[in-house]
Amino acid sequence: MSEPGATTAAPVAPAAGRAAGPARGGVLARLGQRQAHLHAFSIAWQLARLDLLRRYTSTMLGMLWAILSPLCMAAIIGTVFGKLFQVELKTFLPYLFLNLTFWAFFVACLDGGAISFIAAEGYIKQIARVPLLAYPLRMVMAAFVTLLLGLLAVVLVVVLFGGRPTPGWAWVLPGLAAWFFFGVALATISGIANTWMRDLSYIQTVAVQALFYATPIMFPSSLLVAHGLQPLLTWNPLYHLLIIVQVPLLFGNRPPVEHYVAVALSLVLLLGLAFVGLRFVRRRLVFWL
Repeated sequence: MSEPGATTAAPVAPAAGRAAGPARGGVLARLGQRQAHLHAFSIAWQLARLDLLRRYTSTMLGMLWAILSPLCMAAIIGTVFGKLFQVELKTFLPYLFLNLTFWAFFVACLDGGAISFIAAEGYIKQIARVPLLAYPLRMVMAAFVTLLLGLLAVVLVVVLFGGRPTPGWAWVLPGLAAWFFFGVALATISGIANTWMRDLSYIQTVAVQALFYATPIMFPSSLLVAHGLQPLLTWNPLYHLLIIVQVPLLFGNRPPVEHYVAVALSLVLLLGLAFVGLRFVRRRLVFWL
């Protein structure tokens, strides 16, 4: 028994335990999210590697086609349009080859993303623990490897026509990172939209063709400005993405800051839409397949 007048200390251990519980749960949740992202990245890379092996191992030249295909197209188109626009081939061909290489990456992400969930129907229905992000990421990784191989050919063409490696080429690296995340966002949004409504693939094809002619891929951007079409450049994220790789690689300089700002705003918007879309379809996508 306690003596009269003695006070009993209030138990504080449970309160401390309750305070530590949510904090510990938050840490575990963050660790779980990081592990899920790493898991998605690992699975996506394995699937992308298999896609590349299937695509190129059965051909005689293998992955050289990733270099030869855009190079041949650039040589043919460059010769014709170089005469039409009355520009020197040594300046126009590297410009055109670089643009076509990144355009091919853009189309591969968009078209590959459109079928990313449909092609992985078996995985999605049987292995529910795989994050949905892994499937569009798979398409982007395969396209990005092809892009890097194409860039090697672009560098050779630039050097062949008189260009020299400079420290300014290092500015290509943030541009490549921006293109990668741009591709992830596009593939994810395209995958969700085309899985929800299969007819969108036809509309997407027409829209991509229209965008090709509204983007300075085969012609200099000055032509659009001269004809009063400056808004097609200002509001076109592809134009800004192309500038942040063109200026370092073709001219050895740092791209203007305003293009980085435009790219950053585009990435925030598109990645935000992709994240919200994945959250929305997390439990619905399986019923659309």
